[in-house]
Amino acid sequence: MLKFFKLYEHYYLGISFIGIAAFVIQEIPYMIMPLIGPSSNPIMNMKDGIKWLEIAQGIFGVLSMILLMTIVRDDVRAFSIASPGERLFFFLTLAMILINFTGWAFYYMGYQYGWLMVLTQFAAVPLYYLFYGLWEKNYPLVLAAVPFFVIHTINGYINLIKV
Repeated sequence: MLKFFKLYEHYYLGISFIGIAAFVIQEIPYMIMPLIGPSSNPIMNMKDGIKWLEIAQGIFGVLSMILLMTIVRDDVRAFSIASPGERLFFFLTLAMILINFTGWAFYYMGYQYGWLMVLTQFAAVPLYYLFYGLWEKNYPLVLAAVPFFVIHTINGYINLIKV
C-alpha cells in the first residue's frame, strides 16, 4: 500500500494494491465477455430505467470502486485473517465473488433468469464491496457499499424481473 496523505485517524488517501486486486477480480466476467460472446446479453442491453436511480447507482458504484482502491489504513495489515471478525468478513467476501462468478457462468451458458441475475450479478457485487470493506476496516467503503447494494439490487429487479 502507498499512503499519500492522512484523511483522519488511521485513514489515508493512497493506493491499496489489495483493493486494486479485489476490483480486478470482480471485473473478470466483463473482461472475458468479448471472448465468450453470449448469444443473449440482457444485462448489457438493459434499457434506461428510472433516471435518478441510474444516476444514484452510478455515483455509489463508482464511489465504492474508488474507495476500494484508494483508502488505506496504517493500523490494518493488507491481508489478515487472524481475528474471528477478519475471517468471517474475508470468507463472506470470498463467498460473494464465488456467487457472482457462478451467476456469470450460468449467464454465459444461457441460463439468464431474472432472479438469478439479480441475486448473483446485482446484489452479490455490492455485498462483495461491503464485506471487503468490513474485512479491511475500510468504513468509508462500507458506507458507500450499503446504498450501492440497495440501489443496484432495486435497479436489477426493475429491469430484469418487473419488466
